[in-house]
Amino acid sequence: MSAPLTMTLADLAAAFRRTVPTTSRHLRRLEDEQGFPPALPGRKPKLWSRAQVEAWLRDPRHAPAGPSPAANDSALDPAFSPDAIAAASARLAGRYGASHV
Repeated sequence: MSAPLTMTLADLAAAFRRTVPTTSRHLRRLEDEQGFPPALPGRKPKLWSRAQVEAWLRDPRHAPAGPSPAANDSALDPAFSPDAIAAASARLAGRYGASHV
């Protein structure tokens, strides 16, 4: 059996690996800023063209939903750099003594 020609909001949420409310909140921004295909006109509840959505998802300009892996990589966060950690350790040692660090 072939896939339906349209996608519901629940289908979009599953494709983005997000909840339906979260997906719903971000759709307007995705349309305005990322060129996400708009819902088919005159449909209640809203439906999206599966072919258009899948083409948008395959486009390399559109990263998978959610923050990029680099955004979650603490090694790239300046607060976790070796210098920042050493400075924080020195502050703690100064405040509480070396035996507490």
